[in-house]
Amino acid sequence: MRRRTLIQSALGLAAMLPIPRVRAWAFGTAFPGAQEDTLRKLAATVLPSALGRQGTDDVAAEFANWVAGYRAGAEMSPGYGSPRVRYKGASPAAVFQRQLQALAVGALASDDLAVRRRQLAVELQRAGINTWTTVPRGEHVVADLMSVWFASPTAHDMAYQAAIGKDRCRTLESSAKVPSPLVKK
Repeated sequence: MRRRTLIQSALGLAAMLPIPRVRAWAFGTAFPGAQEDTLRKLAATVLPSALGRQGTDDVAAEFANWVAGYRAGAEMSPGYGSPRVRYKGASPAAVFQRQLQALAVGALASDDLAVRRRQLAVELQRAGINTWTTVPRGEHVVADLMSVWFASPTAHDMAYQAAIGKDRCRTLESSAKVPSPLVKK
């Protein structure tokens, strides 16, 4: 038995325990678990094809890390001008697992990219997702995967075809320089 299989099995057993905090932790840690290929296929379907399969797989891995690092009850930034402190809700890992299972046999079952994209659009419409946010909300795995990607520095660089480096520190001297164009690989 491979070590990864053993760890996933142990986390699966922990997720069945009747202790809510242990279950939530196990689901988050084990995400995406058996649905890793489905998450990769989802990323390859909804993200720009210019990333290539390795690029979309990397984004899927980053998203899985985001879910694993999600901490329910963590204090959130109140935002500019808002005095109210908010806290994160329950981990979306269990909901995302169920959604990925449903997508594997539903919207992502086709080998045709255009068909998968149309079916995912219908799925999002059915779920009532009609806006994108820069912060994932935990409502739907498709919307949150896209939110994580489209708010990333890499997505901004790709959109402008320049090495902008959103959210990366630059010196005062370099702030007036025009970002250099992206290098084609």
